[in-house]
Amino acid sequence: MSNPQPLTDVLGTDRRRINVVLFSQAGCEFCEEEREHYLKPLAAERPKELSVVEVGIDASRRMRDWRGRSVEQSEFAAASGVRFAPTVMFFDVAGKSLAEPIVGLSRDFFGVYLDQRIATAIRAATRQETP
Repeated sequence: MSNPQPLTDVLGTDRRRINVVLFSQAGCEFCEEEREHYLKPLAAERPKELSVVEVGIDASRRMRDWRGRSVEQSEFAAASGVRFAPTVMFFDVAGKSLAEPIVGLSRDFFGVYLDQRIATAIRAATRQETP
């Protein structure tokens, strides 16, 4: 893979955007494949709709959680219920799950699963906004 540089670890705070969070692990080739072939292009294509974030399930690097508290990425992953890498989850700005997570990598169908979950998350977020 060409560029192992991670995505941002800053959660989006704009109510009109969905947080697509890749929970990865150091040395995970499947995580790298999802990041490079699916999530980085997604972040470039849909920056106004989606915040694409990467969190290490084994990382001690600090980040801000949904409440703005400084936590280790591994703590954030555990609090999100993540046990396996790669896992992709879909959240609103308050940390509410908007679609079923994608656990693992299915090379044949990952892009389809990702598109379906994003559409589900957008519909769920839209329903939250309408009274």
